[in-house]
Amino acid sequence: MYRHTKFRRRRCSSSGSPGARAGRRSSLALTPEDEPLVDVTNRSPPPANIPTALIYSPPEPLELLCVFPERTSRVCAAACSAVERAGGEARSLRCARETLDALRRDNDTRVPHVIVVDARQPQQLDALLLARAIRGTKNTQHVYLIAIVKKSAYLKDEFGVLAYLEAGFNRVMVETVNTTAWCAEVLQARSSAACSRAQIAATAALAAAADRCRDLVAITDDQQRILLTNKSWCRMLGWRLEEGPRPIHEAAGGEALRLATTGARDWEAPVTLRRRAAPDPIMLPCRGATIGLTKTTSHIVFVCEPSAGEGDRGRGSLHSIRRGSLDVRSVASDGLRRTSLAKLQGLPLEAPITKVISLLSAATEGAPPSTVACIERAVDMLRTSELYSPQMRDETKLRVEDPIATDLIGALLSREQVNQNLVYMQGNANVLSSRRSSNDSTVVRSQTNRTNIKHKTTGQLRELLDTALSWDFEIFRLEDLTRGRPLAHLGLALMGGRFDVCAALECDERTLLHWLTVIETNYHAVNTYHNSTHAADVLQAVAYFLEKDRLKNLLEPVEAAAALISAAAHDIDHPGTSSAFLCNARHPLAILYNDVSVLESHHAALTFKLTLNDDRVNIFKNLDRDTYKTVRHHVIDMILATEMTKHFEHLAKFVNVFYAKSSGSKEDGMHTDEPLSLDTTALSQPENVLLVKRMMIKCADVSNASRPQKFAMEWARRIAEEYFLQTDEEKAKDLPVVMPMFDRATCSIPRSQIGFIDYIIIDMMEAWAAFIDMPELVNHARSNNQHWRELDEAGVTTLADVKRVQRQNAIQAPPTTTAEPTTEE
Repeated sequence: MYRHTKFRRRRCSSSGSPGARAGRRSSLALTPEDEPLVDVTNRSPPPANIPTALIYSPPEPLELLCVFPERTSRVCAAACSAVERAGGEARSLRCARETLDALRRDNDTRVPHVIVVDARQPQQLDALLLARAIRGTKNTQHVYLIAIVKKSAYLKDEFGVLAYLEAGFNRVMVETVNTTAWCAEVLQARSSAACSRAQIAATAALAAAADRCRDLVAITDDQQRILLTNKSWCRMLGWRLEEGPRPIHEAAGGEALRLATTGARDWEAPVTLRRRAAPDPIMLPCRGATIGLTKTTSHIVFVCEPSAGEGDRGRGSLHSIRRGSLDVRSVASDGLRRTSLAKLQGLPLEAPITKVISLLSAATEGAPPSTVACIERAVDMLRTSELYSPQMRDETKLRVEDPIATDLIGALLSREQVNQNLVYMQGNANVLSSRRSSNDSTVVRSQTNRTNIKHKTTGQLRELLDTALSWDFEIFRLEDLTRGRPLAHLGLALMGGRFDVCAALECDERTLLHWLTVIETNYHAVNTYHNSTHAADVLQAVAYFLEKDRLKNLLEPVEAAAALISAAAHDIDHPGTSSAFLCNARHPLAILYNDVSVLESHHAALTFKLTLNDDRVNIFKNLDRDTYKTVRHHVIDMILATEMTKHFEHLAKFVNVFYAKSSGSKEDGMHTDEPLSLDTTALSQPENVLLVKRMMIKCADVSNASRPQKFAMEWARRIAEEYFLQTDEEKAKDLPVVMPMFDRATCSIPRSQIGFIDYIIIDMMEAWAAFIDMPELVNHARSNNQHWRELDEAGVTTLADVKRVQRQNAIQAPPTTTAEPTTEE
């Protein structure tokens, strides 16, 4: 009592002088005002808006799990008795396997607060190994682990507890049969476990909120390594969560990073972000803060606001291609009006887009501020150079969440060039003079002794070619029968027979045969996918489409001939690697075409170089000048349309032109989710016919997933192998890996196909199938999608797994007979 009174007097007597109080202060007298937990001069305190209930949960009925090898252990009985006194429930198990089975079985409902493990007899139960296994099980981060040891072992080594702590135990306890001691122990453990559970749940909730935020969010540790990023950050910069922590300076720079590293409390400054798929960085406004529970920084938070040009865009479905979401929050809040369009309106030249911008600008006069902000945002979007540029979008309706699938699509649609200002030829043929001509420096392989193929077929090859206009055409059987040269045989049967390309081009059949032979010779037979079999498959698909009534009545013979020529030569001299690989490797083709549409430009240029260099293969030699320019225009335009970076642009234009707008609701003016109706009135305009031909060759180029199941699986296996080879070569040459998910050691082929069908195939085939009245395109795509999902659930992942499934399907299928391939002249 005396000491307590004296202490109180000392506190009171020291209250008169702030300086004296600071000098003689007892630790019992500390308050948040006297000594804050953070250095307020340059650190941000923990956010005050986080309620205590989010971090600390009320006590729950205690659940204890005891793991004791002995059935009648007195220590185990004392622990269970203490739990019952505390109003909880206890269970006892005797081995590690039972423990892990119980955790895996109960991980969604009843995970115990406390697990007590008997570590006294290592020969019967390896407690350290069990602790590591428990920590590796799902939803056990909050479980409180207690190791029971003998008193002699506990006192033998002063650092003996370290091994248990490193294995995952929270506490090491000396064996006791005292129920009172056990009651106090388990109650303390339950409190710690409940707090840990609440804190982990709160962290997960805050991480989920950041992950679904449109802003780009990144959080670093005290070593300035990025620990957490949201989906917007990963999508914008091309990051993958599974790559682990990395220094912030690898992705960010500028004033924001400088302020963050100097210890500023919070800031608003621009930040420069480096994107993996693009060489040019982007600058975004950034808001940041430093967080620390002590005088040092523990975390740095970066929140970057995406610009209007980098926002989410629709991915091109029939229902959503015109319905881009408008994020009003990203509109500048200062309320300042943007500059007028007086200079633009005063120009003597005016395009339709400038008229639209002028009308929208005039509509802002006298409009409410919210409407003005929306209109100005729309004007900013219309001022961009590419209104339909592709970009992956994160939304709940996307059907695939696997990173392999999403990374695949991101790699296929990524901007492989510094600039994508390629001008597509539209309208009349007068613009053809601006096209790039073929380059004489292109190396052409020798054609010696490879210019003739016997075109008079017999036996099963003739019977097979008679079915060339069937969607179930056996393209791989043709590959076997022709010894890897299916393009010349199929091309001559379709182009020289059914569609009479020779009459349209005014050439003889021998010239066409020589042309097909030269084109096929310049495909790389070593490629598993981009070889002459793929070219023959695309040619067959285009021919099948041309037989549909709508295209048969729409296209002239010369246009049909150009479409077949484009299909046959659309991937000529393909090296088996992507344009991004050629750019990264500084390949001569990338240098020649300035990193812009490298492969597609090479395919088109080499087609005409080979054709025009020799009269014996020049199928255009008898055409007049104007007709030749028209055919050349069509061929180049369709080959360039196969570039995947333009996928969403072509799809969006096609849907916007040929599918009528829905009326939508009167309240919000938005379109409904009802299917769009086909509108063919736009076919009267020549520039819209170009959209049809681009869509036709695009659908033929990626029609693998819309083929019958056995063909779709073989094509998927071949393209995966080619991607694997590219990744192997990139690693061997220390080049940037364009598609890191296509690593043969980790890739799941079913998941990549599921993503490709969901993101690319379904929407495009729905639009094209409705246009040409071919529902089997969509039916096959959906059936293949379901088949890949079943294989994924069955554990099929690797190439070997896919081959095994193919062999099983071949055994179940009826056998087919083969005939001897034809011989060459």
